[in-house]
Amino acid sequence: MPPADRIEVVPAELVAHAGHLDRIADAVTLARQAGATTRLDADAYGQLCTTVPVLLGQVQRILLDGVGAAAGAVGDAADRLRTAADRYRATDARSQAALDRVRQRS
Repeated sequence: MPPADRIEVVPAELVAHAGHLDRIADAVTLARQAGATTRLDADAYGQLCTTVPVLLGQVQRILLDGVGAAAGAVGDAADRLRTAADRYRATDARSQAALDRVRQRS
């Protein structure tokens, strides 16, 4: 592989990005909680439009499920980044140990 085509991964940067994703997941979770606590009263649109809060409630449930799924997905991505960082570190350590053994034989 030519030097310009190499891939370099810095595990600490993966962990830092995972922390950023955790903060995003927390913010999305907070938004979901806010949406869950905000409900229209049955009388919010008057007697002629009594079905509006019911219909909006159904839409709200769908949206809250989607926002909750998004928060979970972002949190899962953060966990996967940490796992990848751990695996990179472990691979680097094994490679370093193998190189050290070769050097000791020389």
